[in-house]
Amino acid sequence: MNKSKIKICMIGAGGRMGKSILSVLSHSEKSVLVAALERKDSILIGMDSGLHAGGKDNHIPFTHNIAEAVEKSDVVIDFSSHNSTPEILEACIQFKTPLVIGATGHTEEQIEMIRKASSELPIIHAPNMSIGVNLLFRLIELASRALGDHFDIEVLDIHHRHKKDAPSGTAVAIKKILLETLKRTESDVIYGREGVYSERDPKQIAVHTMRAGEVVGEHTVFFFSPEERIEIKHKAEDRKTFAVGSVKAAEFLFRKEPGLYTMFDVLGI
Repeated sequence: MNKSKIKICMIGAGGRMGKSILSVLSHSEKSVLVAALERKDSILIGMDSGLHAGGKDNHIPFTHNIAEAVEKSDVVIDFSSHNSTPEILEACIQFKTPLVIGATGHTEEQIEMIRKASSELPIIHAPNMSIGVNLLFRLIELASRALGDHFDIEVLDIHHRHKKDAPSGTAVAIKKILLETLKRTESDVIYGREGVYSERDPKQIAVHTMRAGEVVGEHTVFFFSPEERIEIKHKAEDRKTFAVGSVKAAEFLFRKEPGLYTMFDVLGI
């Protein structure tokens, strides 16, 4: 093992994103996997993580001991579950290990825990690590600022049938950008439509969700006026785009000062 490489602990390594990140790490010139974690009751415990990711035997078996794995790592990447966040934060604080959080669905209480922990270690908490999606965020901010209240806004979130949360973390992030830029509140947001409606409220922002097939991820923001329609869309063709961004985020955090960083910081946009 090249000792000069950044040592990465991957939590949630057996899932779809975990496998993609393990694959990216196996070819990385800057980083190397040193620990692959899954739930204690997972059938993957003890199995070689490299083989599970579709590569060669990397002699790093799946384990469930978070503290032990974090202690020997330079940076932690977490794509497990928001329910694991408190335990992961505790271990990262103990060993002052930077943390990239890609898991979504956090409660307000858990988000506050993340903010508090960022005073002791560097953290990136991002709903989407894709370079393209983070550029999308900037474009949505620019468009909503320019178009103001003159356009009706609708958001569409499409993912594979296995995704557990709805709307997606990315769709929630898009909604927050729109609310902040347009100075609107959650009361202006609706999620889907049903029944009989009166005329559309000019300030309304609608968020729609589709879960079908094996769609990796697709997000579109529509801006409608009586004369024209603008669509800003990002379509992920391969989960690797999120994996590459996640590893890039981990490398960015290495030796950074404590704080809550964003993918905008990573990408310099």
